[in-house]
Amino acid sequence: MIPALYEAAISPDLWKERLDWLTGVLRSKNVVLVRIEKIRPEISDYSFHANSWITPEMTGEYLRLGLNNNDGSAYFHQLDVYEFSIGDEMRHRNGDLSPSRFYPWLEKSTGCNQAAGMCLSNEPSGYDILTTHYRDDGPFVPREAADMLRIIGPHLTKVLEMNRPVNLLRHRYGAFLDVLDRLRVGVAIVTAGSELVIANEEFTRIVSTGDSLALGAGASLSARDDHDARRLRDAVLKLSRKDSLVATSISLRLSSQINENSAYLLDLSPLRENRGTFGGQFSGVLVTVVDPFWYTDLNVGLMRDHYNLTKAEIDIFDAVLRGLSNSDIADHLGKGRETVKSQLASIFRKTGANDRLELVRLAVQLIIPLNGDGDAPKPGIGRALQD
Repeated sequence: MIPALYEAAISPDLWKERLDWLTGVLRSKNVVLVRIEKIRPEISDYSFHANSWITPEMTGEYLRLGLNNNDGSAYFHQLDVYEFSIGDEMRHRNGDLSPSRFYPWLEKSTGCNQAAGMCLSNEPSGYDILTTHYRDDGPFVPREAADMLRIIGPHLTKVLEMNRPVNLLRHRYGAFLDVLDRLRVGVAIVTAGSELVIANEEFTRIVSTGDSLALGAGASLSARDDHDARRLRDAVLKLSRKDSLVATSISLRLSSQINENSAYLLDLSPLRENRGTFGGQFSGVLVTVVDPFWYTDLNVGLMRDHYNLTKAEIDIFDAVLRGLSNSDIADHLGKGRETVKSQLASIFRKTGANDRLELVRLAVQLIIPLNGDGDAPKPGIGRALQD
């Protein structure tokens, strides 16, 4: 089951199930993972993972009562990583002997009257903790749990570190990343050797089409075209190097074998540890990929308003997002090819884009909302028009 923990790094919906499993292993009732930020005083919502006993309604109260100087978890960073602490041991060690404000709520809400936990990582920016709740007359045995957590703890540390870039992106871009699958944006994590660690459903679907991306021996992410494959491999290796000065992402355009006028847009961002969180065992890349054939659901209204595009230019822009060539656009919209070329040049001028690929990037970066489920669909421009 430990390998299944890594699946939660990219799929937030899996955390409850995976932590339910861990709860069963520990023979406790609840397991909670929280990121404590030292940079900011507040606890961000994306920092919190719990098993199914902690409901969404309970989360706010849990954070308010459980992460204060009256609770031991506030002191977990003083422990050695993976050192197990029982009850109010850490709070009392720090001189706070006052009655707990957390335990009465915990017992009322979950039936538990004890808590224990450990520090999973400790960095200048913050620390990750695991807490588990139980009854002192139940089957939970602290010593046995501590032995188990010393084995599982390093894996949880790695999963949380892999999960953090995705969560930070989700926190930063909000609604856009909440609808990644509907928007048809694939996300994956690969090692320095291009080995695929984990991917969301959309990334898996894009690879399964057999058009541009491919999986080689040992689940190595590659491209169908030899030139594209070398570019992808070199970019991953460059971003993964710990001594690399590259701090920003690299963007690649991988040609489609189905339509020479379309391309898959890949963004690659480094996932390198800075202070030994993985003990030097992991460096890799976060990969996002956009399928040019799945833009029929995009609402381009935000682009129109932001760049003051005309109705004619929006029609052109919409067709470009779907991978149509100038001649295909002319045929589809009933325009002359020179008119299409002129209006496309006007779009480039207004948006500051230099080519079609940059227009695709703008459509993603501006977090364009999808059409609502009740909206009338746009006229379909599918693969048949692009072949």
